[in-house]
Amino acid sequence: MMVSRNLIGRIVAHLTLILLSVVILAPIYFTVVSALSSNTSLFRNALHLWPQGWHFENFVRAWRSQPFATYFFNSFVSNFLIVAAQLITSTLAAYGFAMVPFRGARTAFFVTLLGMMVPTQAVFIPVYLMLAQVHLINTYAGLVLPFVGSAFGIFLLRQGFLAIPKELIAAAQVDGASHLRILWSIVLPNAKASLVTLAILNFVFHYDSLFWPLIATNSNGMRTIPVALSYFLDQESAGNGLAWNLMMAADLFAVLPVLILFVLGQRFIIRGVTSYGVKG
Repeated sequence: MMVSRNLIGRIVAHLTLILLSVVILAPIYFTVVSALSSNTSLFRNALHLWPQGWHFENFVRAWRSQPFATYFFNSFVSNFLIVAAQLITSTLAAYGFAMVPFRGARTAFFVTLLGMMVPTQAVFIPVYLMLAQVHLINTYAGLVLPFVGSAFGIFLLRQGFLAIPKELIAAAQVDGASHLRILWSIVLPNAKASLVTLAILNFVFHYDSLFWPLIATNSNGMRTIPVALSYFLDQESAGNGLAWNLMMAADLFAVLPVLILFVLGQRFIIRGVTSYGVKG
């Protein structure tokens, strides 16, 4: 009786996972179908589960419709700088909160967490005015500087650092190791999962960000991928008609770096999330 209940439970669990997988993958599947179809076939009443013709040239036409090489370069450079800066600043701050006891640490950490409660759009106007005064609008510095620090990054890494056995830190301190030596030789090697998780989440968040790159840049030479995709919508507002099949093709090669990043880093994300949820 117990065996049959376990079997039924496993079957229900697998069916639930399969159903959720279908729901999650359905938008990607229909994006692929739309990208391989003609624009006229997309507006027919019948819902097609298979492309009406294989129009692989849509990807070439979508690529040539915008300077995507420049947009990809700008996205990769600005996001790489943001991720690198946040890893450095968040690591140093998280180490201080987790490993260096000082008066008012809990209050300082609480104030840091309050930073996550403030909507980013609420501070963009003063940030824009400050960057404009020093002539950093429409530059890589203008895209990167507002995101050098991250309250979420500090919180994420602090939780990962707290999971490191205190005995390792105490043994290093007895041997006379400095904080910088402890951070480099003990903390960072034992917190790889948290560091990779922060890097991936940050890259995906800023790679998909549209608002700040749209207002902080004013030339095609500094635009990023989300801005390029928004240009397809501008075609329709200009009365030229929106080529949905080309937009879906552009969406696919725009989202490809993010999918590859998740596939390569998914085991680090799982390890990172499961490791810092124990201690606070």
